Amino acid sequence: MTKRYQTKSIDEWNVRDFHDYMSDKHRELFGCEYVPMRSWRMEQGLLGNLIGTARKQGTHDKAIIKRFIDEAFATYKPTAQYPGINFGFIYTYRRNILQRLQAEENRKKERQESEATLDDLAEWL
Repeated sequence: MTKRYQTKSIDEWNVRDFHDYMSDKHRELFGCEYVPMRSWRMEQGLLGNLIGTARKQGTHDKAIIKRFIDEAFATYKPTAQYPGINFGFIYTYRRNILQRLQAEENRKKERQESEATLDDLAEWL
């Protein structure tokens, strides 16, 4: 069965799409059901603050948040006591991944802006 998030571009994803994506990825990688930290509402609030909702602007790009989730899931080592992971955990304890991804993105934008400035300058000369 195709999920809604699979037919949308990442820029169109909402909180529900991110949760569906994490649930599918969790089953695929860890072989068990996704369980939110504390409650679904708490995680929805975290995600809503980051990616935005219909009523408010988010603080992060949706593609960065997806990369953050992908990398955190890929690097998680399940244990008998903790066979899975959730967004509340990765946002609380693995935010260093998000910081690194943001820094990489900022450096990439700065490089592109510098190259554009050099191209403009070269045309002018």
